[in-house]
Amino acid sequence: MNSYERVKTVLEGKIPDKIPVCLIDYISSCREAGYTIGECFRDSKKLSNSLLKSQRKYGHDIIHVQNGVYGIAQSLGCKIKYFNSTCPVITERPYKDYEEFINKYSGCNPEELETVICETVESLSDELDKSVCIRAEISQGPFSLAGELFGLETFLIDVIDESKESIIKEMLYIFTDIALKRAKEYKDAGAHIVSIGDSFLSPDVVSTKIYEKFGFPYHKFLVSELKKMNLDLIIHICGNATDIVTGLTETGVAAIELDHKINNELCRDITSGKCTIMGNLDPSNVICNGSPELVTSKAKEAIEIFGKGGFFILGSGCDLPFETPERNIYALVNASRKFGIYKK
Repeated sequence: MNSYERVKTVLEGKIPDKIPVCLIDYISSCREAGYTIGECFRDSKKLSNSLLKSQRKYGHDIIHVQNGVYGIAQSLGCKIKYFNSTCPVITERPYKDYEEFINKYSGCNPEELETVICETVESLSDELDKSVCIRAEISQGPFSLAGELFGLETFLIDVIDESKESIIKEMLYIFTDIALKRAKEYKDAGAHIVSIGDSFLSPDVVSTKIYEKFGFPYHKFLVSELKKMNLDLIIHICGNATDIVTGLTETGVAAIELDHKINNELCRDITSGKCTIMGNLDPSNVICNGSPELVTSKAKEAIEIFGKGGFFILGSGCDLPFETPERNIYALVNASRKFGIYKK
């Protein structure tokens, strides 16, 4: 069973030969390949080269194609600044309010960041030919994209203003439609699964009522439409997402990627037999700054909790930092090989 087959087996609710591993290493792989983040994120040859080198070195099962979280925001007019060892940031936002955006919106043609993702997926697909699972990131989910496009503080104040609810919902459906178009483009390029990050919907940031109103309907619609394309979706949520895991599961999503702050046992109970959990080792304090022994211990603990009856993919809960040492990445992947058997 190869890596692609292993991942697809898990997402179908079946038991593969071992627990697969997903490294969110699009940042750390740049450094290992000898590139700065700024040059790698803007050059598909360098990004695909760094991700491919990393997979061949460590042997993980999913290549996560991403170059930050501002791809769609850039395509909608935001100005982006690049750095050598940290991810890009938005420096200029083009719209003063939601009405101006809706009135001016006439489509979303991919700009630099999104074009690089599509070209990278195509390059990896040509090289790997379904031997390794290719995961393409559709930048941010609808809610988080709104926070990026208008500034998070402003947007979070507006979502509790009932007079703005209708126009915000109209805008979120536009963002959902953009995500669907990108998903199709990435699938056509060779992606096997796609993902969104919608971490501004984390209970660490907003209430569960906000998720129910401004997150769940759009996630559910996105999942439903992607299923028509025969395309699985992963939703990534940072922070302690425990309180919205039931809602996330009810969207019908194939997998939820969660970090170390969640209640592990409760989240496993909620999703058991329904949805794959991905994660959830601490990428900073454990994988980057910990020892190989600590990484192994935490990986084994995650496998024991989540790896009952399938529906689990081992990995970091979020992006591996630029400085992540290779010995700890090896420890994570090797833990899956040593302990990664699903238990009944």
